[in-house]
Amino acid sequence: MKTWKDIFMEKVKEMHVTEPWILQEDNTIQVNILKPGWKEFMQRRAFGRFQCSQCWHKWSSAKVHILFHMHRSRRQCQGAVRMRVFRQACRQCPDPQLEEPDFSQENMARILNNLVLKILQECYHVPVQPSDLVEVVVDAPVAGPHDSARCEGCQLGVCREPRPAQASAASTRVKKASTHRIWRGWDLTPQATQTCCPPSFSSTSLWKRYCCIGGCLLCVLAVLLFVLLYFTNK
Repeated sequence: MKTWKDIFMEKVKEMHVTEPWILQEDNTIQVNILKPGWKEFMQRRAFGRFQCSQCWHKWSSAKVHILFHMHRSRRQCQGAVRMRVFRQACRQCPDPQLEEPDFSQENMARILNNLVLKILQECYHVPVQPSDLVEVVVDAPVAGPHDSARCEGCQLGVCREPRPAQASAASTRVKKASTHRIWRGWDLTPQATQTCCPPSFSSTSLWKRYCCIGGCLLCVLAVLLFVLLYFTNK
């Protein structure tokens, strides 16, 4: 049976990564705590099988999280990956130990395929779409809900799903739209140093308007006076 390292090396060659990469398991790495220059990838909701080392109870879980820290050294022209699989404990034992899950060869290949895609994206700046990542296969029934109290990932806050970026961007646009409204053609965007108000007419423009109105009235009166004098003389 192939190990994580064996399948990882196959995926690196399959995706034409010419620089050497190594994979090491490390149960000390933590989420969002990275050394300078390191990148992070979290494979969420992987399917694994567990067996208790005390009572030999077996169970399956579709919520196994795997954390990867990856780093590419440009000077040495090589890369390194640290991997941590979050464990679970038996619910039937009074004092259980955290157990490592087993994965099928197919799911191991899918998980490491996603890892190499993230390496290409983060370390070699190759465009990768979310749709390029493959889903893991659930090939056995999962009994009951996820036991958060006996999940190492839940206890460390890893199992909380991050808020989607599109939703946060949409909420930001809504907030901006709520503070920027157009009313009767005037921009009512709040400003810190000045306020927007409609401009007032100057005294010169008002005087010109009054002169125009007065001239029109005089013309109308002159026409009426001319008509009146014309009919009176007849």
